[in-house]
Amino acid sequence: MDFSKLTSSTLRSISGLTDTLSATLAELKKIETSILSSVSGSAPAAPAKRGRKPGSKAVTVKAAAPAKKGKAPKATKAPKAAKAVKAPAASGKRGAVKEQIVAALKKAGAKGISVKELSTKLDIKPGNIHVWFATTGKTVGVEKVAPGVYRLA
Repeated sequence: MDFSKLTSSTLRSISGLTDTLSATLAELKKIETSILSSVSGSAPAAPAKRGRKPGSKAVTVKAAAPAKKGKAPKATKAPKAAKAVKAPAASGKRGAVKEQIVAALKKAGAKGISVKELSTKLDIKPGNIHVWFATTGKTVGVEKVAPGVYRLA
């Protein structure tokens, strides 16, 4: 074969054939493995996965420092107390949010009340109030007066 007479189109076709050959060889190797596992009666050995298992926490190991003579060990700080989480005003009773929002809408009257005002008044996240109006508010008969302002119909 004279390499000086090769054209770019010939090289491209050889490259494509080489890719097809490697893919076919990989597929043949898979078939051989499955045949061997069928004959031996065991599943083919899967390659070991690297890294930690999902859900497990990373473990850090600190080397213990040798104790020095003449110095007392440092005192450790007491663990911080957990912050008190303020529960929303509507927690506990099923339908309490609905009762509170409807009561606030009745009190606001025809002018309506904004989501921001409801949020601060009832101690509920504004996003939750918007979702309430989009879902439960439809069944109660709430109508939108302006952007972010609602009233009872």
